[in-house]
Amino acid sequence: MLPIPMRWLIHGNISPAAVQAIVRHGHVTTGVSELLVDEDLALSDLLKHALQKQLDVITTDRSLVDSASDSKRKFGRAIVYLQLAGGDVEQDDAIDRLFARYKSPKPGMLYTVTENRVKIRQLPGGTLPAPGKAAAEAPADD
Repeated sequence: MLPIPMRWLIHGNISPAAVQAIVRHGHVTTGVSELLVDEDLALSDLLKHALQKQLDVITTDRSLVDSASDSKRKFGRAIVYLQLAGGDVEQDDAIDRLFARYKSPKPGMLYTVTENRVKIRQLPGGTLPAPGKAAAEAPADD
């Protein structure tokens, strides 16, 4: 069974080969310019727009990762940070490595993809509960 397609916001210096690799894995990509937001928008505002549009983010920009990590606000989508020195081929291989191991990256998680591995850590605020789950887990008033 194929995973549900994810919608990815492409941010930073992502090669066309990497974008094609994302599509090849059955996902959809959107550029920052397609979001109809100013490309010089503050990174915290860019993350807010991505969250509102229900877009996961893939980036090569460390400052966007730092902005999400330093934020007090939950970012309930996945962020993939390509921390690579190379170009098209390395990014393409990194995307393949990411999706070979993690078919559907989870919300509230940061996936850092290097030349050799994929590291995962939870973003501040953690993952968001499934709709209706928080209310079901709340203690009943007696």
